[in-house]
Amino acid sequence: MSCGLKKYVITGHILEVYTYDYYIHGKGGFSGTPKGQADINSALKNYANTNQRRRDKIRRLACTNFNNKYDKFLTLTFKENMTNIEECNLLFKNFIKRLKYTHKLHNLKYLAVIEFQERGAVHYHVLLNIPYIPQNELQKLWGHGFIFINAISHVDNLGAYILKYMTKDNNDTRLMGKKAYLTSRNLKQEEIIVNHDIKDFSKLENKIIQKYNLNDLKAVYEANFDTEMLGNCTYKQYNFKREL
Repeated sequence: MSCGLKKYVITGHILEVYTYDYYIHGKGGFSGTPKGQADINSALKNYANTNQRRRDKIRRLACTNFNNKYDKFLTLTFKENMTNIEECNLLFKNFIKRLKYTHKLHNLKYLAVIEFQERGAVHYHVLLNIPYIPQNELQKLWGHGFIFINAISHVDNLGAYILKYMTKDNNDTRLMGKKAYLTSRNLKQEEIIVNHDIKDFSKLENKIIQKYNLNDLKAVYEANFDTEMLGNCTYKQYNFKREL
């Protein structure tokens, strides 16, 4: 019997534990554009998997990089019905440049996700590590529509919070083949520990269990699901902020 995959993902104060039945080397995924009608169902299935991986990545980047109570969450909208993602992304990046230059924010960090309004217009939900800047000044720097500032000091899982603003419709292919999120280059990546990558994994696992007191800690979320390649998966998520 194959030795199963065990994976720990550490993102700030969130810890995720995956336990699979099997382990198979290699990666799968969808790239490119379907070439015919026969490929559509397969492409949509792969796109749904890609969309889930995007969501996991966004959630983890948010938790890893934005834990300060002074971090901000902004929504940037367009007054005009802007639907071209590439054009909108360029305007967003220019806004970031103006923001950094005007306020001398040399270590500015941001994570922005794209959402579509009912009329089809693009808008952005953005986590940033910026100091207090009046809303009207931010809106002037943006220059394309309204800016809304959301209170997030009460949020103990920013990753889950920002995902609420992403489309959950896997049949919405407007982002197929495109970036669903934009980030600064200075974001820290999540720490991923996999048993098949480490020779003496059991000792490291015991250190993790002791460090985070996992034997006595209750998971905030648990799930079981079947995977196509790795068999059944048991998933547990721990939130250390809820234990304070």
